[in-house]
Amino acid sequence: MSDAIPATTGKRLRTPNDSALKVWFLAPLAIWLTLLFLLPLLFLLWIGFWRVENFQAVPDVSLANYQDIFASFFTRSRYGLALVQSLWVASTTAIFAVILSYMVALAIAFSVPARWQRLALLLAIAPFWSSYVLRLYSWQTILSRNGVINSVLKQVGLADYRIDVIYTQIATRIGLIHYLAPILIVILYVSILAIDKVLIEAARELGATRWQAFTRVILPLSRFGLLTAGSFAVIVSLGDALSGNLLGGGTGASIIGKLPTYASMIMSDYSSSTNLPRTSALATILIVVMVAALALGFVAADRARRRIG
Repeated sequence: MSDAIPATTGKRLRTPNDSALKVWFLAPLAIWLTLLFLLPLLFLLWIGFWRVENFQAVPDVSLANYQDIFASFFTRSRYGLALVQSLWVASTTAIFAVILSYMVALAIAFSVPARWQRLALLLAIAPFWSSYVLRLYSWQTILSRNGVINSVLKQVGLADYRIDVIYTQIATRIGLIHYLAPILIVILYVSILAIDKVLIEAARELGATRWQAFTRVILPLSRFGLLTAGSFAVIVSLGDALSGNLLGGGTGASIIGKLPTYASMIMSDYSSSTNLPRTSALATILIVVMVAALALGFVAADRARRRIG
């Protein structure tokens, strides 16, 4: 018997995770992220501390750009108000996008036969393969004052009920939701698939209605996916400028007022100014807000995951 037992005393058994191959597989991804994400981000943060002399950016370590920005953050420059507008648009967009995507994900998971679910999911994310700019221009055609919807209303004698949402933040939200929905549907669909169907069947057998099974079983167990999708939607909406410019008209109207989003303001500042360090400082402020939103979303999602566990 003793001869059949291998001598492993003093030696650690080698596991698949100890293989050096995992380092080689991860190396291309690490290099890619470092070169195309981390280094440009660090360079952007560094430029924010430069100064401008004779219309030329001079490397320096100065807080002058940030002092100048915050000196008129809510007054002359209105950067603060634009940031509030962005937070309002991003949060409401995230709510509507998550609700819409959650309904689609639920329909695919519970109403579509299992053999057709992959095809249904493929059709749901198909818009993601088209150009984002092309989609925004398409929405311009649909939502404009003489666009498709208003033309149809006029033809059927309902010209008095024409919609007028183009160049408002409502149109901005429509463009963002169209962009976000395919990604959010995948996130939420995977979250719903992870729910043990036995729990749903048990709730139904114990007398729960469909609505009670949804509110007491499905919804709580998919909370992690909902919070993850919501955090993603907020971050993407905060950083997006195309929808605000093309559909929101730059300074789209909302309940806060006719104000641009913060990302649109950065783009406008970049195109009309030679002060690149100041623009970089503005972008850094947005990055800090996005990181804070990401951290809040991560904490909330982690708590939801622990409750499920």
